[in-house]
Amino acid sequence: MTKKNIQLFSIDFLLGFVFFLFAMPSAIAQEADTEDDSPQSLYQYTVMARSYGDSIVLRWLPQDAGVWRVASHYGWRVSRLKTDAEMEANPADSSNLDIFLSPNPVRALTLDEMKARYDSTHFYVGVAAQALYGESYYNPQEKDGFENYVFRKDQEQTQRQVMAYVAAEGHIDAADALGLRIVDKSVKKGELYTYTIESLIPPEIIQLPTKILDVENIPFKREAEDLVPEIEFYQYSPYTAFIYWAKGRLSGYFVERSEDNGKHWKALNDAPIFPYDPDEETYAVFGQTIGEILEGHVGTFDSLELNKKYIYRVKAFDAFGDYAPAQQSEPFEMADVIPPCVPVLDFVIPEDNKVCYLEWYMDKQDEDLKGFVVTFADEPAGPWVEASELLPPKTRKWTDKNAHDRGRGYYRVFAVDNHNNVSYSLSQSNNIEDDVDPSAPKNLGGAVDTAGVVYLQWDKNPEKDVIGYRVYFANQLDHDFIQKTSQCNEELFFWDTLSLHTLTKYIYYYVVAEDYSHNMSAPSDTLAIPVPDIVPPGLALLQDYTQTDESVTFTWLQSVSDDVVAYVVYRKKDNEKQWKAIRIISPDELEPGASFFLTDYPEPSAVNYNYCIEVFDNSRLTSGKTGQTTVRFRGASVINIPLTLKGSLNKQKTCANLSFTYEYKSKSDYYGVVFKSVNGEPAYACGSFHRGETTFTDCNVKSGSKVTYHIQMFLGKGKRSQKSEEITISVP
Repeated sequence: MTKKNIQLFSIDFLLGFVFFLFAMPSAIAQEADTEDDSPQSLYQYTVMARSYGDSIVLRWLPQDAGVWRVASHYGWRVSRLKTDAEMEANPADSSNLDIFLSPNPVRALTLDEMKARYDSTHFYVGVAAQALYGESYYNPQEKDGFENYVFRKDQEQTQRQVMAYVAAEGHIDAADALGLRIVDKSVKKGELYTYTIESLIPPEIIQLPTKILDVENIPFKREAEDLVPEIEFYQYSPYTAFIYWAKGRLSGYFVERSEDNGKHWKALNDAPIFPYDPDEETYAVFGQTIGEILEGHVGTFDSLELNKKYIYRVKAFDAFGDYAPAQQSEPFEMADVIPPCVPVLDFVIPEDNKVCYLEWYMDKQDEDLKGFVVTFADEPAGPWVEASELLPPKTRKWTDKNAHDRGRGYYRVFAVDNHNNVSYSLSQSNNIEDDVDPSAPKNLGGAVDTAGVVYLQWDKNPEKDVIGYRVYFANQLDHDFIQKTSQCNEELFFWDTLSLHTLTKYIYYYVVAEDYSHNMSAPSDTLAIPVPDIVPPGLALLQDYTQTDESVTFTWLQSVSDDVVAYVVYRKKDNEKQWKAIRIISPDELEPGASFFLTDYPEPSAVNYNYCIEVFDNSRLTSGKTGQTTVRFRGASVINIPLTLKGSLNKQKTCANLSFTYEYKSKSDYYGVVFKSVNGEPAYACGSFHRGETTFTDCNVKSGSKVTYHIQMFLGKGKRSQKSEEITISVP
């Protein structure tokens, strides 16, 4: 064996060995139970055993590269404790309980011994020799520094150790040559044997523990993880397949391929394939799918032809150099994933802005070409939709009769083969002028906040060529709408501001869509947005008031505001702080534009009465209390007059009918007043009656209210009667 041969072996296997370093624990056979009879050592080694019935094989592997190199020189001593049967067979030698399996230490062969014992073409022994005796590939330079030298040498020793261990697993000759294996043939089937393994390295150099292990000589049987699993396939490219199988306890694999249904086999690898865990570089080089497969599998690539069936066979060896039964795959055939020749779209010619004529060609027509499909897109990058059905393979022309309806856009021709592989041409514009208006925008909505900020939004148009929207507004529906946006707005919303110091109740908007050809859509539905009311209602101006000894009558002009919801009349005495509402008048009770009045009959008092009025609109804004007037009612006297009052609803339940009696005779003029209170509110005068009248009808009653009535007689000269008893009528 020459040095050149050894170096060639190492180059072929170096990459696989480095990968295998990280997968060794899963590839090594199960270690036998061992015991240390020495103090715990800093350095350890793995001991394995396998029984065959007629022999027991022991393997060991120092964990540290330096320990492996030193132990290769000093060697190991392996002994076995005699069994009872062996002691009885030779009682004269009962003082010696151990049998040494080798008269000399088990150590690595020298390079000359390897050359003398093994053929120069022995692959695994060559790798072992290179690992143990090959020249160093690291030549330190003084400029590298001491730390770098130490790191590089340690890295080199580790790689040599991995090479040696994989060679030892690949073939028993390599394990023997490296001094990592011994066979005990003086055993009987079914017996239990106790072995002792100890290093012969002087303790002043390295202290290694002595290990003792028990091995029952029962022939080894392979379990599922000791067999080659089912073979699977992944098509990596049109002509490349990845053949793979699940990881187990096997160490290295050889793959063979047959193209004649198993009659002949061709080896795909001279060097074994070793399992390893993929890293970032694996993913970067081979892609995500292969990287994920290698997380739990072992595999290799193979270049294959189309329309041809292949069968694969995988052989594998374990840590003891034993080969598992070969696993054969199911037939595999590559799928055709090669796209057709690319079509070239030669020209696209529009006619009358209605149709388009397309023509294309191919440099070569594939035998399995199924045909062509013309596609259309609004943008050069797609998405593409089918414009034609599948056209025959010999077709090279096509007319798009719907070009006008498609509008401006782009064509692309797709070629399809019988395996649904596709290729496609470059895109070309159809040069159709778009004269179709977009549809009117839908679902325009909006609101105005109390700061006068208007927010509008609407739905996106279904047309793909719409580039934006323009917003228009007006203060009245019968006014001309003015464009609010300075340019076409791409967004589906718009902000606006307006002054709230206005009597305008609504602001009006609509939106128009615009496409790439500047075609304008019809306006959206006009949106009327209520404007927040911050302007208080106009005043109710006091027009006149008249006073008698018993009452005061006020006449007001109605507010000019058209959103008034109530007029509230207040009263208080000079010695009172709070105003009391004595009447709430709804605009519904008044004639449009006419003045309205109120007559009040307060109790006589030595303290002045004060009156005012306040206007409220539908935004709860108020005019403030205005028209304050002071009235004095002095010394009126109350005369006790018998009064009765009865009431009921009419048949239609829309009016209250009151009847009353009173006993009073006087030559002076007098009259009566009907007072009304709704749902417990302050009573007010709702009508009057003259001498001799005994009925009164009130048709200003509302459904669901409770109305309370009483009457009082006013006798002149500051005299009045007491109030009658109250009656209450519920209006259903």
